[in-house]
Amino acid sequence: MNFRTVLNLIYYYRLPWVILAIFTWALIIFTCSLRQFIYAMPIGLWTMLVGGLLENFFINAKFWHESFILIPIGELDLFVMLGPFFTIGVILVRYLPKRPVHKLLLVLLLSLLATGIELIAIRLGLLTYAQGKWQSMHSVFAYVLGLMSALGFYFVYYNLPTKTIYKNKK
Repeated sequence: MNFRTVLNLIYYYRLPWVILAIFTWALIIFTCSLRQFIYAMPIGLWTMLVGGLLENFFINAKFWHESFILIPIGELDLFVMLGPFFTIGVILVRYLPKRPVHKLLLVLLLSLLATGIELIAIRLGLLTYAQGKWQSMHSVFAYVLGLMSALGFYFVYYNLPTKTIYKNKK
């Protein structure tokens, strides 16, 4: 059985997004303790919600098209939301550095990683960008915005202090 035969079986049973969800959940299982997972879960749910809303908008606006949807949620597969979108939020909180510059670098790194997964999906025929409407740099930008909103939600949800620019003068 060669690689093309395996791909044909995966496509026939509409499993590509399920397999991606399994890989991303394996990443969570191997990198997070139960305590870390529970701590990061609200942020994972946030990124799942924001990512699902953004992706549904982009698909409805015909910026791209997704194929091989097993369980549809609008125009999106449930396993895309439960897999990569949830995982990116958990990983963001799990490895969140203290310095603001490093936070930005982590957001950029995760955005590039997610865009790389998109490019692999395009190469495998699971996703198609609309010519002239969408490019990979648009995806990087959308992921950066989504992850920055996740960071904002993280600091609000856990009521964490952020550095203030202006000092109170007495």
